[in-house]
Amino acid sequence: MAEDAASPEYTAEYKKAEQAALRLITRAEQCSRVLSNKLEKKKFNPHIIKDLIENLEELDLVNDLRYAQLWLKSKITNGNKAPRMLNMLLLAKGLDREIVKTALDAALTPEAETALLRRCIAKFDHDKNKNTNKNTKTAIRSFLKMQGFSADTINLHMEELE
Repeated sequence: MAEDAASPEYTAEYKKAEQAALRLITRAEQCSRVLSNKLEKKKFNPHIIKDLIENLEELDLVNDLRYAQLWLKSKITNGNKAPRMLNMLLLAKGLDREIVKTALDAALTPEAETALLRRCIAKFDHDKNKNTNKNTKTAIRSFLKMQGFSADTINLHMEELE
């Protein structure tokens, strides 16, 4: 904790920051970096924010792995972002690489990856008449590989296109 943590000023500002953080947490799951950024925008002392985030993590009110899991569940269920993009978006939120990898590994079940792949194929800009000539298949395969889909899932669905 900061050296001046016992001062009345520190305590008063800490309580205000805590109330602001709890309001944000009750609206939606928060990760530590995003919550810190939101509190910084409200002009709270960086030392207070650091102490507060540590305390909220100890109380399990802020949990980056849980945040990543819930965020991925939403994006996989409702979106069409490929695995590589999901990874980049979570890293951009300031989450640790290991946390992102753990969450992605758990979220990308074969069924979830298949659903995402199908949505990515649907959005892929290819012949609207589903022309599956060799060049189009090669382009789709390359696109999906670059997007981070597993070879097994790509191969399975390329057979469906045939």
